[in-house]
Amino acid sequence: MSVSARKYDGLNSLVKKIEMTPPGFQLALSFLLFIPTTLLILVYPLGRPIEILRQGVSTTAFVSGVRLQVAAGLAAWLVCVAGLILMWRIANSPSNNFPLVFTRSLLFAFVVFFAMERFVRIVLGPQLHRIPHSMRWIQPLTAIAVAFGVAFVLPRLRSMREGAAFGQKEHARFLASMESSLDDFYIFDGIPDASGQIVDFRFNYINPNAERRLNIRRETLFGKILTEVRPFMISSGLIEKYREVVRTGTPYTGEVFIDDDRIKDTWLNIQVVKLGDGIAITSRDVTERKRLADHVHFLAHYDQLTGLANRTLLQDRLHQALLRARRYHHKIALFVLDVDHFKQINDSLGHAYGDALLTAVGERLVSVVRETDTVARMGGDEFVIVMPDFKSIEDVTRCGLLIVKSAAEPITLGDRQIRITVSVGVATFPDYADEAGELFKNADAAMYVVKEAGRDGLHVFDEHMMKQEQGPRMG
Repeated sequence: MSVSARKYDGLNSLVKKIEMTPPGFQLALSFLLFIPTTLLILVYPLGRPIEILRQGVSTTAFVSGVRLQVAAGLAAWLVCVAGLILMWRIANSPSNNFPLVFTRSLLFAFVVFFAMERFVRIVLGPQLHRIPHSMRWIQPLTAIAVAFGVAFVLPRLRSMREGAAFGQKEHARFLASMESSLDDFYIFDGIPDASGQIVDFRFNYINPNAERRLNIRRETLFGKILTEVRPFMISSGLIEKYREVVRTGTPYTGEVFIDDDRIKDTWLNIQVVKLGDGIAITSRDVTERKRLADHVHFLAHYDQLTGLANRTLLQDRLHQALLRARRYHHKIALFVLDVDHFKQINDSLGHAYGDALLTAVGERLVSVVRETDTVARMGGDEFVIVMPDFKSIEDVTRCGLLIVKSAAEPITLGDRQIRITVSVGVATFPDYADEAGELFKNADAAMYVVKEAGRDGLHVFDEHMMKQEQGPRMG
């Protein structure tokens, strides 16, 4: 390392130590540097080095007759330069204490002005006496104005420099975080119409993850119009939501299903925030989470074997149907049925055939009822149908008989044809039941009437059954 480099490192180390000292010490040190530097500039004949440059070292030395004056002049200049450098470094050291920054900058400004004024006086020499005496008062006023101006500008120059450096640092951080983000990230500039309203957006930035999502090089997108690249924005209505974000400043968050030329069958969770006249969009693929949630919902509400509603969903559907029926004075029919002699079929053919048979029965039940009706499997070979808002008991009976007839049709399972029958019981609300539990109980009682009569039939709970005591039932 060179001597000059070591001196510079030493000066840096000294300045760093000074920056760590209390503000009072820094202020005192500024004054200590200011006083000798200013005295040297104003009192000592610093013109000697300039004379040396003009006349040569040997000539100046012998004309003066004392070599010591030459050395002293040079030393004084070096001290002044060192003082100026150190004061400059102290004046520009970071601090949140504005009075301290202002004072040390003001001291440095005065020193700089004194040095410049003395330098000009030495260089110009005799020409200065030509200035009229009446205008010499301008010199001190100008000195003060320049000093104050420099003191005012210096801190702001430093702040601007630090602000620019901070902005560059933050921009680098932003790019690093967005480039490595696992989310898709976009920045769009707004495109205004003649009235100044934002009507569309232009690609400004997309990160690598968004580039992979769109399956296109991002360089080809910069500057292009969003709705031209993605017509889906118009058909889905998303462009309107984006415009609303710019207009109101209110962020938009939601889950949207994307299915267009660039993104196929994908659920995205998107967040849109206003950014000047444009928007910034963060999106995340939540397709797997949605599928998992849908699967969990299916397991919780649907029978895994037949795909029909399970007991939980049936109770909810029946509860909602009862609420509407009470409000609008509608009627509800509840069918309860099971497959006759299913245990024997299951034991003789095996569980695989038994499961396939239950699935086929479920499909036939769905095919003979309305879309607004609910078909559920309660477990085993028991099925339940909720028929809201029926018009007459004749319609209920007709539907029940159709169920019995449809179930009796041969069912092909592999290389076998199986014939079954079902026993169906029906109860109606509000004729013979006031709530869900009573409705199930009465429909179940009607079904056992069919079983006791030989199975393969339909029975509707009626007033006669309400009066008749129910005996023990057998399957």
